[in-house]
Amino acid sequence: MEIKDYFIIALGILGWIWGIIQFRLNRKYQKYDRAVEKRFEVYSNFMNKMDEMSMNMRKDPKTIYGISTEFMSKILTGDEKEINEALLKFNENLLETTKNSIQPMMIINSELNKLKLVASEKLLPKVNEYKELVNDFTNEFQSVLNGLSTSNDLEYNAKKLQSIGHEERSKRMSSLWNEIEVIMREEIDYYKK
Repeated sequence: MEIKDYFIIALGILGWIWGIIQFRLNRKYQKYDRAVEKRFEVYSNFMNKMDEMSMNMRKDPKTIYGISTEFMSKILTGDEKEINEALLKFNENLLETTKNSIQPMMIINSELNKLKLVASEKLLPKVNEYKELVNDFTNEFQSVLNGLSTSNDLEYNAKKLQSIGHEERSKRMSSLWNEIEVIMREEIDYYKK
């Protein structure tokens, strides 16, 4: 064998090595791109679902606050029979509202679970904290509404309705939401490319 043959063999081996390196790098970047695309899909679905739920709650103000309007007018203007009928109807509406109010929270929890599957190490603690705050709010909301349906004391019921939603929890949920959005944008690198 001549030097030229060794040179051709070495060049062939280097070509194969370079091809293998390129193949592996390409696979690595493809995996990264697919992960980013999946995160983008999950994040955008999550944001869309949250917007949809928020809009639906705004369209139906009876969801949280409207059930007491008719009840209060009958309490203030009616006789004892009308008051008792109003109390029964209020309890029925309250139970229905309790059932309906739990559904959005279940959807939020479901969406947060999906988010946890693709969240990074940086995002995961924020999502878990947000999920805890949502669960805390749901438990309190259920507890207050269940307590309302068993009590006929109007003043007690009014105080309980006002107590829903701690101001600190609401502030933390709002700031946490903003932090989650910022991290999501960083993770999908949409504006960096």
